[in-house]
Amino acid sequence: MKKIITVLFLLIPLSALGTIQMNTTRVILEESENEQTVEVNNIGIKTALIQVWLSQDDANDRIKDTGFIIAQPMFKVKSGRSKIVRIIGTDEIKKLYPKDRETMLWMNFLDIPQKNENGNNSLNIAVHTKMKFFYMPENIEITRAEAAEKLSWGIQRIGKDIYLVAKNNSPIYVSLGKLALKNNIPIKLDSSAIAPFSETKYKITKEMSNKRNIIVEYSYIDDLGTYISKEINLT
Repeated sequence: MKKIITVLFLLIPLSALGTIQMNTTRVILEESENEQTVEVNNIGIKTALIQVWLSQDDANDRIKDTGFIIAQPMFKVKSGRSKIVRIIGTDEIKKLYPKDRETMLWMNFLDIPQKNENGNNSLNIAVHTKMKFFYMPENIEITRAEAAEKLSWGIQRIGKDIYLVAKNNSPIYVSLGKLALKNNIPIKLDSSAIAPFSETKYKITKEMSNKRNIIVEYSYIDDLGTYISKEINLT
């Protein structure tokens, strides 16, 4: 019976399991604002029990001291209703995070299944949703679009491996939605966010790098969550 349940679970689309939706795909909290909000909507037919927390490095572990307070980390939302989640910055953030660059955490929403009121045997599945949470120091004025437009690209060989390298010279994160070479040759995005003052390597094949004209096609996500497409010629 356990094997049957496992197979059935794998056939259920993830979108069919979740009962909550957020009004945004990312949160940007600027130091001057000190507070940001996310609206959680219950699109299911039952009351939802939601738990919210912050984590680091795309991990699920809760951080003991983030410098931020989630005003109500656990709450219920009735069917068809919404709840505003408040994230408040404290004075500790100035001590915990660098002032010369943006910091990225992860905001987690756990939709906790409630017990079946009829007492029938059923498969209860907790659905975990994550979104990027950015903290922007006060002295940084560059926009995400400006940072993405200024990415520098190149080809690098390390031993037998060949990489497409994206270098971010800005103090903020650049999030990519798509990366490919011309003629729709996709490149796997192991990490969609390029950290400030760093570079990210994407492995490509020898055939890709032997082309005379290497044209990189990518899309980045701006401050409004919009995907912007761009094309750059490396030769």
